[in-house]
Amino acid sequence: MNYLQFARKERRILSFGLSFTFMSSFGQTFLISLFVPYFLKSFSLSNATFGSMYSAATLISAGTLPYVGKWIDHIPLRKYSLIVATGLLVASLTLALSWHIAILFVGIVLLRISGQGLSSHTARTTMARYFEYQRGKALSIASLGYPIGEGILPATITGLLGIFSWHTTWGIIVLFIGIIFLPWVWLILNKREYSLVDEESSDKKTESSWPIYRMLLKDYRFWLVTPAVLLPPFWITGLFLYQVSVAEQLGWSATLIASAFIGFAGGRVASSLSIGPAIDRVSAETIFPFYILPFGIGLLFAFYHPGNWSAFAYMIFVGITLGIGSNIKSALWAELYGTEFLGTIRSLFSSLMVFSTAMSPFLMGWAIDHNMAMESIIMIAFISIVIATFMAFAAFHSNFGEVTLER
Repeated sequence: MNYLQFARKERRILSFGLSFTFMSSFGQTFLISLFVPYFLKSFSLSNATFGSMYSAATLISAGTLPYVGKWIDHIPLRKYSLIVATGLLVASLTLALSWHIAILFVGIVLLRISGQGLSSHTARTTMARYFEYQRGKALSIASLGYPIGEGILPATITGLLGIFSWHTTWGIIVLFIGIIFLPWVWLILNKREYSLVDEESSDKKTESSWPIYRMLLKDYRFWLVTPAVLLPPFWITGLFLYQVSVAEQLGWSATLIASAFIGFAGGRVASSLSIGPAIDRVSAETIFPFYILPFGIGLLFAFYHPGNWSAFAYMIFVGITLGIGSNIKSALWAELYGTEFLGTIRSLFSSLMVFSTAMSPFLMGWAIDHNMAMESIIMIAFISIVIATFMAFAAFHSNFGEVTLER
Protein backbone atom coordinates (compact mmCIF):
# COMPACT_ATOMS: atom_id res chain seq x y z
CA MET A 1 0.00 0.00 0.00
CA ASN A 2 1.54 3.35 -1.03
CA TYR A 3 1.44 6.53 1.02
CA LEU A 4 -1.61 8.00 -0.72
CA GLN A 5 -3.70 4.83 -0.39
CA PHE A 6 -2.66 4.41 3.22
CA ALA A 7 -3.37 8.05 4.09
CA ARG A 8 -6.83 7.87 2.54
CA LYS A 9 -7.73 4.65 4.31
CA GLU A 10 -6.49 5.68 7.77
CA ARG A 11 -6.97 9.43 7.45
CA ARG A 12 -8.73 9.89 10.79
CA ILE A 13 -6.19 8.35 13.12
CA LEU A 14 -3.26 9.63 11.02
CA SER A 15 -4.72 13.14 11.32
CA PHE A 16 -4.92 12.54 15.06
CA GLY A 17 -1.20 11.74 15.22
CA LEU A 18 -0.18 14.63 12.98
CA SER A 19 -2.26 17.10 15.00
CA PHE A 20 -0.54 16.10 18.24
CA THR A 21 2.97 16.39 16.80
CA PHE A 22 2.01 19.82 15.47
CA MET A 23 0.59 20.92 18.84
CA SER A 24 3.76 19.76 20.59
CA SER A 25 5.34 22.88 19.04
CA PHE A 26 3.82 25.03 21.79
CA GLY A 27 6.08 23.31 24.32
CA GLN A 28 9.19 23.22 22.15
CA THR A 29 12.19 25.48 22.65
CA PHE A 30 11.99 27.02 19.16
CA LEU A 31 8.56 28.53 19.93
CA ILE A 32 9.08 29.46 23.58
CA SER A 33 12.32 31.23 22.59
CA LEU A 34 10.25 33.77 20.60
CA PHE A 35 8.78 35.03 23.89
CA VAL A 36 12.06 35.15 25.85
CA PRO A 37 12.82 38.86 25.21
CA TYR A 38 9.33 39.75 26.47
CA PHE A 39 9.71 37.52 29.55
CA LEU A 40 13.05 39.15 30.37
CA LYS A 41 11.60 42.65 30.11
CA SER A 42 8.31 41.97 31.93
CA PHE A 43 9.87 40.16 34.89
CA SER A 44 13.25 41.98 34.98
CA LEU A 45 15.16 38.74 34.40
CA SER A 46 18.69 38.23 33.17
CA ASN A 47 19.48 35.67 30.47
CA ALA A 48 21.27 33.52 33.03
CA THR A 49 18.33 33.60 35.45
CA PHE A 50 15.82 32.68 32.78
CA GLY A 51 18.15 29.98 31.42
CA SER A 52 18.40 28.39 34.87
CA MET A 53 14.63 28.58 35.30
CA TYR A 54 14.09 26.99 31.88
CA SER A 55 16.54 24.18 32.62
CA ALA A 56 14.80 23.52 35.94
CA ALA A 57 11.42 23.37 34.18
CA THR A 58 12.84 20.93 31.63
CA LEU A 59 14.25 18.69 34.35
CA ILE A 60 10.92 18.67 36.20
CA SER A 61 9.26 17.66 32.95
CA ALA A 62 11.77 14.85 32.49
CA GLY A 63 11.13 13.54 35.98
CA THR A 64 7.36 13.67 35.49
CA LEU A 65 7.12 11.94 32.09
CA PRO A 66 7.60 8.32 33.26
CA TYR A 67 4.70 8.69 35.70
CA VAL A 68 2.19 10.43 33.44
CA GLY A 69 3.32 8.87 30.16
CA LYS A 70 2.65 5.29 31.28
CA TRP A 71 -1.10 5.95 31.64
CA ILE A 72 -1.54 5.73 27.89
CA ASP A 73 -1.11 1.97 28.46
CA HIS A 74 -4.00 1.82 30.93
CA ILE A 75 -6.81 4.18 29.91
CA PRO A 76 -8.70 4.71 26.62
CA LEU A 77 -6.86 6.76 24.04
CA ARG A 78 -9.58 9.38 23.59
CA LYS A 79 -9.73 10.02 27.33
CA TYR A 80 -5.92 10.17 27.61
CA SER A 81 -5.55 12.47 24.60
CA LEU A 82 -8.24 14.82 25.95
CA ILE A 83 -6.34 15.01 29.24
CA VAL A 84 -3.14 15.91 27.36
CA ALA A 85 -4.95 18.52 25.25
CA THR A 86 -6.54 20.00 28.39
CA GLY A 87 -3.10 20.13 30.01
CA LEU A 88 -1.84 22.11 27.02
CA LEU A 89 -4.80 24.46 27.38
CA VAL A 90 -4.14 24.99 31.11
CA ALA A 91 -0.44 25.58 30.44
CA SER A 92 -1.16 28.22 27.79
CA LEU A 93 -3.76 29.88 30.01
CA THR A 94 -1.24 30.01 32.88
CA LEU A 95 1.25 31.78 30.57
CA ALA A 96 -1.42 34.19 29.37
CA LEU A 97 -2.39 35.14 32.93
CA SER A 98 1.07 35.09 34.52
CA TRP A 99 1.74 38.22 36.55
CA HIS A 100 4.54 36.84 38.72
CA ILE A 101 7.70 34.92 37.95
CA ALA A 102 6.41 31.94 39.95
CA ILE A 103 3.31 31.73 37.73
CA LEU A 104 5.53 32.03 34.64
CA PHE A 105 7.65 29.13 35.90
CA VAL A 106 4.58 26.95 36.50
CA GLY A 107 3.33 27.74 33.00
CA ILE A 108 6.64 26.77 31.41
CA VAL A 109 6.75 23.52 33.40
CA LEU A 110 3.24 22.64 32.22
CA LEU A 111 4.12 23.53 28.63
CA ARG A 112 7.20 21.33 28.66
CA ILE A 113 5.21 18.41 30.11
CA SER A 114 2.06 18.66 28.01
CA GLY A 115 3.64 20.04 24.84
CA GLN A 116 7.16 18.78 24.26
CA GLY A 117 6.61 15.66 26.35
CA LEU A 118 3.09 14.26 26.26
CA SER A 119 1.83 15.58 22.92
CA SER A 120 4.72 13.91 21.09
CA HIS A 121 4.41 10.85 23.30
CA THR A 122 0.69 10.47 22.53
CA ALA A 123 1.19 10.70 18.78
CA ARG A 124 4.17 8.36 18.49
CA THR A 125 2.87 5.74 20.90
CA THR A 126 -0.48 5.63 19.12
CA MET A 127 1.06 5.26 15.66
CA ALA A 128 3.53 2.58 16.79
CA ARG A 129 0.91 0.61 18.72
CA TYR A 130 -2.06 0.55 16.35
CA PHE A 131 -0.20 -0.06 13.09
CA GLU A 132 1.81 -3.26 12.70
CA TYR A 133 2.38 -3.75 8.98
CA GLN A 134 2.25 -0.04 8.06
CA ARG A 135 3.93 1.24 11.24
CA GLY A 136 6.73 3.04 9.45
CA LYS A 137 4.41 4.94 7.13
CA ALA A 138 2.13 5.89 10.03
CA LEU A 139 5.02 7.29 12.06
CA SER A 140 6.36 9.18 9.03
CA ILE A 141 3.03 10.83 8.27
CA ALA A 142 2.39 11.75 11.91
CA SER A 143 5.90 13.20 12.23
CA LEU A 144 5.15 15.76 9.52
CA GLY A 145 3.50 17.80 12.27
CA TYR A 146 6.95 18.77 13.55
CA PRO A 147 8.26 20.52 10.40
CA ILE A 148 4.81 21.98 9.70
CA GLY A 149 4.86 23.59 13.13
CA GLU A 150 8.46 24.75 12.69
CA GLY A 151 7.58 26.26 9.32
CA ILE A 152 4.30 27.98 10.17
CA LEU A 153 4.32 28.97 13.82
CA PRO A 154 7.45 31.16 14.17
CA ALA A 155 6.27 33.59 11.49
CA THR A 156 2.71 33.50 12.84
CA ILE A 157 3.76 34.15 16.43
CA THR A 158 6.19 36.88 15.38
CA GLY A 159 3.40 38.57 13.45
CA LEU A 160 1.04 38.40 16.44
CA LEU A 161 3.72 39.80 18.75
CA GLY A 162 4.12 42.73 16.38
CA ILE A 163 0.45 43.59 16.89
CA PHE A 164 -0.46 42.34 20.37
CA SER A 165 1.24 41.99 23.75
CA TRP A 166 2.76 38.62 24.64
CA HIS A 167 -0.07 38.07 27.16
CA THR A 168 -2.67 38.56 24.43
CA THR A 169 -0.73 36.33 22.04
CA TRP A 170 -0.87 33.50 24.53
CA GLY A 171 -4.57 34.27 24.95
CA ILE A 172 -5.03 33.71 21.21
CA ILE A 173 -3.21 30.38 21.57
CA VAL A 174 -5.61 29.47 24.39
CA LEU A 175 -8.57 30.20 22.12
CA PHE A 176 -7.05 28.10 19.32
CA ILE A 177 -6.59 25.13 21.65
CA GLY A 178 -10.01 25.48 23.29
CA ILE A 179 -12.09 26.19 20.18
CA ILE A 180 -10.31 24.08 17.58
CA PHE A 181 -7.93 21.51 19.06
CA LEU A 182 -10.01 20.12 21.94
CA PRO A 183 -13.17 19.58 19.82
CA TRP A 184 -10.97 18.05 17.11
CA VAL A 185 -9.56 15.50 19.58
CA TRP A 186 -13.06 14.68 20.79
CA LEU A 187 -14.41 14.07 17.29
CA ILE A 188 -11.49 12.61 15.34
CA LEU A 189 -11.48 9.08 16.77
CA ASN A 190 -14.50 7.18 15.52
CA LYS A 191 -16.10 4.29 17.36
CA ARG A 192 -14.07 1.59 15.60
CA GLU A 193 -10.76 3.14 16.55
CA TYR A 194 -11.37 4.15 20.14
CA SER A 195 -13.37 0.99 20.93
CA LEU A 196 -10.24 -0.95 20.01
CA VAL A 197 -8.32 1.14 22.53
CA ASP A 198 -10.98 0.54 25.19
CA GLU A 199 -10.79 -3.20 24.61
CA GLU A 200 -7.01 -3.33 24.86
CA SER A 201 -6.86 -1.03 27.88
CA SER A 202 -9.63 -2.60 29.96
CA ASP A 203 -7.66 -5.65 31.09
CA LYS A 204 -4.39 -3.89 31.81
CA LYS A 205 -3.22 -3.63 35.35
CA THR A 206 -2.14 -0.26 36.69
CA GLU A 207 0.59 -1.57 38.94
CA SER A 208 3.94 0.12 39.37
CA SER A 209 6.15 0.46 36.31
CA TRP A 210 9.21 -0.66 38.24
CA PRO A 211 8.92 -4.34 37.19
CA ILE A 212 9.00 -3.20 33.56
CA TYR A 213 11.99 -0.96 34.21
CA ARG A 214 13.82 -3.79 35.98
CA MET A 215 13.26 -6.11 33.03
CA LEU A 216 14.54 -3.40 30.69
CA LEU A 217 17.69 -2.99 32.76
CA LYS A 218 18.36 -6.72 32.45
CA ASP A 219 18.27 -6.52 28.66
CA TYR A 220 21.74 -5.90 27.24
CA ARG A 221 20.16 -4.23 24.21
CA PHE A 222 18.82 -1.42 26.41
CA TRP A 223 22.36 -0.43 27.40
CA LEU A 224 23.76 -0.75 23.88
CA VAL A 225 21.09 1.27 22.05
CA THR A 226 20.59 4.04 24.63
CA PRO A 227 23.70 6.06 23.58
CA ALA A 228 22.50 6.07 19.96
CA VAL A 229 19.07 7.23 21.16
CA LEU A 230 20.31 10.06 23.40
CA LEU A 231 23.42 11.45 21.71
CA PRO A 232 21.82 13.07 18.62
CA PRO A 233 19.30 15.19 20.59
CA PHE A 234 22.01 15.97 23.17
CA TRP A 235 24.48 17.33 20.61
CA ILE A 236 21.86 18.93 18.36
CA THR A 237 20.39 20.88 21.29
CA GLY A 238 23.79 22.28 22.28
CA LEU A 239 24.95 23.04 18.75
CA PHE A 240 21.69 24.74 17.79
CA LEU A 241 21.41 26.73 21.02
CA TYR A 242 24.93 28.13 20.51
CA GLN A 243 24.68 28.27 16.72
CA VAL A 244 26.00 31.85 16.64
CA SER A 245 29.19 30.77 18.43
CA VAL A 246 29.44 27.73 16.15
CA ALA A 247 29.11 29.92 13.07
CA GLU A 248 31.64 32.51 14.28
CA GLN A 249 34.33 29.97 15.11
CA LEU A 250 33.86 28.04 11.86
CA GLY A 251 33.95 31.15 9.69
CA TRP A 252 30.26 31.16 8.82
CA SER A 253 28.00 34.17 9.23
CA ALA A 254 24.93 34.11 11.46
CA THR A 255 22.84 34.79 8.34
CA LEU A 256 24.38 31.80 6.57
CA ILE A 257 23.68 29.35 9.39
CA ALA A 258 20.13 30.69 9.67
CA SER A 259 19.63 30.19 5.92
CA ALA A 260 21.00 26.66 6.23
CA PHE A 261 17.96 25.75 8.32
CA ILE A 262 16.14 25.45 5.00
CA GLY A 263 18.41 22.50 4.26
CA PHE A 264 17.76 21.14 7.73
CA ALA A 265 13.99 21.23 7.21
CA GLY A 266 14.29 19.68 3.76
CA GLY A 267 16.53 16.87 4.99
CA ARG A 268 14.22 16.18 7.92
CA VAL A 269 11.03 16.00 5.83
CA ALA A 270 12.60 13.91 3.04
CA SER A 271 14.18 11.39 5.43
CA SER A 272 11.04 11.16 7.57
CA LEU A 273 8.91 10.25 4.56
CA SER A 274 11.53 7.92 3.06
CA ILE A 275 12.23 5.90 6.18
CA GLY A 276 8.61 4.83 6.74
CA PRO A 277 8.40 2.32 3.85
CA ALA A 278 11.93 1.12 4.65
CA ILE A 279 10.90 0.29 8.23
CA ASP A 280 7.91 -1.62 6.91
CA ARG A 281 10.09 -3.60 4.47
CA VAL A 282 13.18 -4.47 6.50
CA SER A 283 12.31 -3.57 10.15
CA ALA A 284 13.50 -0.80 12.48
CA GLU A 285 15.93 -3.20 14.14
CA THR A 286 17.87 -3.59 10.88
CA ILE A 287 18.01 0.13 10.10
CA PHE A 288 18.55 1.54 13.58
CA PRO A 289 22.39 1.17 13.78
CA PHE A 290 22.71 3.30 10.63
CA TYR A 291 20.39 6.14 11.57
CA ILE A 292 22.99 8.38 13.31
CA LEU A 293 25.61 8.03 10.55
CA PRO A 294 24.26 11.06 8.61
CA PHE A 295 24.73 13.16 11.74
CA GLY A 296 28.36 12.00 11.89
CA ILE A 297 28.84 12.97 8.23
CA GLY A 298 27.35 16.38 8.94
CA LEU A 299 29.78 16.86 11.84
CA LEU A 300 32.69 16.10 9.50
CA PHE A 301 31.52 18.83 7.12
CA ALA A 302 31.37 21.23 10.08
CA PHE A 303 34.81 20.11 11.31
CA TYR A 304 36.55 20.75 7.99
CA HIS A 305 34.23 23.65 6.94
CA PRO A 306 35.81 24.04 3.47
CA GLY A 307 33.36 26.76 2.40
CA ASN A 308 29.96 28.32 2.91
CA TRP A 309 28.31 25.38 1.16
CA SER A 310 29.49 23.11 4.00
CA ALA A 311 27.05 24.86 6.37
CA PHE A 312 24.18 23.62 4.21
CA ALA A 313 25.67 20.12 4.00
CA TYR A 314 26.07 20.06 7.77
CA MET A 315 22.45 21.10 8.38
CA ILE A 316 21.00 18.75 5.74
CA PHE A 317 22.69 15.71 7.27
CA VAL A 318 21.64 16.74 10.79
CA GLY A 319 18.07 17.01 9.51
CA ILE A 320 18.29 13.54 7.95
CA THR A 321 19.21 11.91 11.25
CA LEU A 322 16.51 13.83 13.11
CA GLY A 323 13.88 12.85 10.54
CA ILE A 324 14.82 9.17 10.66
CA GLY A 325 15.17 9.11 14.43
CA SER A 326 11.74 10.58 15.14
CA ASN A 327 10.19 7.52 13.46
CA ILE A 328 12.57 4.66 13.92
CA LYS A 329 12.84 4.76 17.71
CA SER A 330 9.11 4.31 18.34
CA ALA A 331 9.02 1.46 15.81
CA LEU A 332 12.07 -0.14 17.43
CA TRP A 333 10.48 -0.29 20.91
CA ALA A 334 7.39 -1.94 19.43
CA GLU A 335 9.53 -4.53 17.62
CA LEU A 336 11.77 -5.30 20.59
CA TYR A 337 9.26 -5.28 23.45
CA GLY A 338 5.80 -5.47 21.90
CA THR A 339 3.02 -2.90 22.20
CA GLU A 340 1.37 -3.77 25.53
CA PHE A 341 3.71 -1.59 27.61
CA LEU A 342 4.80 0.67 24.76
CA GLY A 343 3.63 3.86 26.50
CA THR A 344 5.60 3.02 29.64
CA ILE A 345 8.76 2.24 27.67
CA ARG A 346 8.46 5.30 25.43
CA SER A 347 7.88 7.61 28.40
CA LEU A 348 11.06 6.29 30.04
CA PHE A 349 13.16 6.99 26.96
CA SER A 350 11.46 10.36 26.48
CA SER A 351 12.39 11.25 30.05
CA LEU A 352 16.02 10.24 29.47
CA MET A 353 16.07 12.30 26.29
CA VAL A 354 14.73 15.39 28.04
CA PHE A 355 17.32 14.98 30.81
CA SER A 356 20.10 14.79 28.20
CA THR A 357 18.88 17.89 26.36
CA ALA A 358 18.67 19.77 29.66
CA MET A 359 22.32 18.97 30.39
CA SER A 360 23.57 19.86 26.91
CA PRO A 361 23.28 23.68 27.14
CA PHE A 362 25.13 23.70 30.46
CA LEU A 363 28.01 21.49 29.26
CA MET A 364 28.30 23.21 25.89
CA GLY A 365 28.22 26.64 27.52
CA TRP A 366 30.91 25.56 30.00
CA ALA A 367 33.15 24.38 27.15
CA ILE A 368 32.70 27.63 25.20
CA ASP A 369 33.27 29.78 28.31
CA HIS A 370 36.54 27.88 28.91
CA ASN A 371 37.66 28.69 25.36
CA MET A 372 37.48 25.17 24.01
CA ALA A 373 37.82 25.32 20.23
CA MET A 374 34.62 24.53 18.35
CA GLU A 375 36.56 22.05 16.21
CA SER A 376 37.45 20.14 19.39
CA ILE A 377 33.81 20.08 20.52
CA ILE A 378 32.69 18.86 17.10
CA MET A 379 35.35 16.13 17.04
CA ILE A 380 34.29 14.92 20.50
CA ALA A 381 30.72 14.77 19.20
CA PHE A 382 31.85 12.83 16.12
CA ILE A 383 33.82 10.29 18.17
CA SER A 384 30.85 9.76 20.50
CA ILE A 385 28.62 9.15 17.47
CA VAL A 386 31.04 6.56 16.07
CA ILE A 387 31.15 4.72 19.41
CA ALA A 388 27.35 4.80 19.71
CA THR A 389 27.05 3.38 16.18
CA PHE A 390 29.29 0.41 17.01
CA MET A 391 27.33 -0.19 20.22
CA ALA A 392 24.06 -0.19 18.26
CA PHE A 393 25.48 -2.74 15.82
CA ALA A 394 26.56 -4.90 18.76
CA ALA A 395 23.04 -4.77 20.21
CA PHE A 396 21.64 -6.71 17.27
CA HIS A 397 24.65 -8.83 16.31
CA SER A 398 25.60 -10.55 19.55
CA ASN A 399 24.68 -13.89 21.07
CA PHE A 400 23.44 -12.73 24.46
CA GLY A 401 19.98 -13.78 25.50
CA GLU A 402 17.04 -11.49 24.98
CA VAL A 403 14.59 -10.29 27.61
CA THR A 404 10.84 -10.49 27.06
CA LEU A 405 8.65 -8.05 28.95
CA GLU A 406 5.91 -9.77 30.87
CA ARG A 407 3.22 -8.68 33.30
